[in-house]
Amino acid sequence: RARQQLGSSAIKFTDNGKEIYQLEVPIKVKGVPKDWDQMSATKAVKRYYNPELRKLVRALQEAQETHGQIVKDVAGRFYARFDIDYSIWLAAVKITAQLDCLISLAKASASLGEPSCRPTFVQDERSVLEFRDLRHPCMLTSVSDFIPNDIELGGSAPNIDLLTGANAAGKSTVLRMTCIAVILAQVGCYVPCTSATLTPVDRIMSRLGAQDNIFAGQSTFMVELSETKKILSEATPRSLVILDELGRGTSSYDGVAVAQAVLHHVATHVGCIGFFATHYHSLATEFADHPEIKAKRMAIHVDDEERKVTFLYRVEDGVAEGSFGMHCAAMCGISNKVIERAEVAAREWEHISRLKDSLEQAMSGCYIPLGMQSDVAWILKDETGGEGGIQERGLEVLMRAIEAL
Repeated sequence: RARQQLGSSAIKFTDNGKEIYQLEVPIKVKGVPKDWDQMSATKAVKRYYNPELRKLVRALQEAQETHGQIVKDVAGRFYARFDIDYSIWLAAVKITAQLDCLISLAKASASLGEPSCRPTFVQDERSVLEFRDLRHPCMLTSVSDFIPNDIELGGSAPNIDLLTGANAAGKSTVLRMTCIAVILAQVGCYVPCTSATLTPVDRIMSRLGAQDNIFAGQSTFMVELSETKKILSEATPRSLVILDELGRGTSSYDGVAVAQAVLHHVATHVGCIGFFATHYHSLATEFADHPEIKAKRMAIHVDDEERKVTFLYRVEDGVAEGSFGMHCAAMCGISNKVIERAEVAAREWEHISRLKDSLEQAMSGCYIPLGMQSDVAWILKDETGGEGGIQERGLEVLMRAIEAL
């Protein structure tokens, strides 16, 4: 908007060149008349309401209020007419929503490509999860040579897979694609595998990654244990539990102890199905005879001379020979001098480690795991199965473990 002085007696106000108001100013009057009210001001100009303009503004406000009341009344009558057929509209909305959901699921299933299948749900007393040639659906569009894997948890197999392997060998990918496959199956989608059989899962509980909550004063290890506590208290025999690198946020001995105790409790007393991925290879020996834990590893090919690891991304039975951290360091470009010194330190640490002694003891005779000793102690202490006591399921697993010894 612009303001134009018309001589000494008038001011014309325009909007994009169109005159919208012309104000007559008394001649030889300095300043602003007393009956004018200041509306607003900037550094360059001041704006005023004169009596005539105030009447126009009031009339505009009244017209706007009347218009609002009329619009509200019309809308109310329109809604009332719409509400007469409320049941018909509600049915139409529900049918449209169902069609939208089914079409979306069909489109998502079609995008999985081949092989993909419709999952089969069973109602066995024991939880079961079986996938054949399972792939990760998020990598189908970006990776043309993704290597599928067979997943078998529960049923005739142990509930927990103790997964070991080298760094970057694909352990976390196996864990994640299993969880995604369960979600796809239970929302009604096809699953990217050749066959899928599972019992309904009531919840998926995971402990993945390393992060802290600095604003709440929680360290990485505290967050890790908080999530683990939630798993131990809320998981059921129908749950899918994923534990990845538990105990890495503290010292080695504390980490091994926490991982060992949690794995024993989950496998023996909770009875859920899932994965326990770790670099603590002593756990494989500790639970070698546990009836609900099976050792699995990620297949690799190692070239010791070149310090090079070829990842095969296949899940197979057995325990990994090591984590091959030095090989990964070489592949990342760390100098040979640093890596050689680290290898010497690693050999010295392994030689004086108490874990090495316990492994040799386990291999030479009948080694009774600490978890079994603890369960027997609880039975002797409390036969009622109260807090901390051994329930019926834990007693059954304990008997099978003793039989395996």
